[in-house]
Amino acid sequence: MADIFVAPKHITVPNDSEDMHAFSSFCQNPKGVRFQTQKSHETIILFLRSHFITNVSWIALSFILIALPIIILIFLPNFGIDFLSSETLIRFTTIYVLFYYLMVFSYVFISFLHWFYNVFIVTSERVVDIDYSDIVVHNIAITNLVQIEDVHYTQSGFIPTLFNYGDLFAQTAGEMENFEALSIPKPREATHIIGDLIGKGPSAG
Repeated sequence: MADIFVAPKHITVPNDSEDMHAFSSFCQNPKGVRFQTQKSHETIILFLRSHFITNVSWIALSFILIALPIIILIFLPNFGIDFLSSETLIRFTTIYVLFYYLMVFSYVFISFLHWFYNVFIVTSERVVDIDYSDIVVHNIAITNLVQIEDVHYTQSGFIPTLFNYGDLFAQTAGEMENFEALSIPKPREATHIIGDLIGKGPSAG
């Protein structure tokens, strides 16, 4: 997995750099951040990941799933059903509940990792898109800034507008893969930053 949270000793941090905490979703000139293939003279201009508000749906679902067995065990005796009426049923209920919570916490863990490790990095030379699918599968796409022909964003709906997040798209030359950063904070500002960098990076190769 790409190492993107270790401070490099050989890279000069810009004077206007920002302190970045573990849950940052938008950080310009971040301190203490690097990725695995970063060059010694290359600096990170922009670090992006999905807005934290996009986690609300799976967090809310997780709380419901965690509380569900407790609610069931409390209300089932009202219908004449008691899982704790015998030692055998107690063992069965315990095993079932433990297995259930293992599945729930696996869902929470994977959902968090999916948000945490799906990042979009813009450096002084390149754009790096790190897509995390699950614990053993991740994809890293990289392109030089000079290969980006256009960058734009979309922001639609009440919630994205209220919390100021949207989708950013970077169109590359020819048949090369296009890059996208979904549900990022301040999409307009990020688009302007990347737009100003287009054409300033080194040529391919």
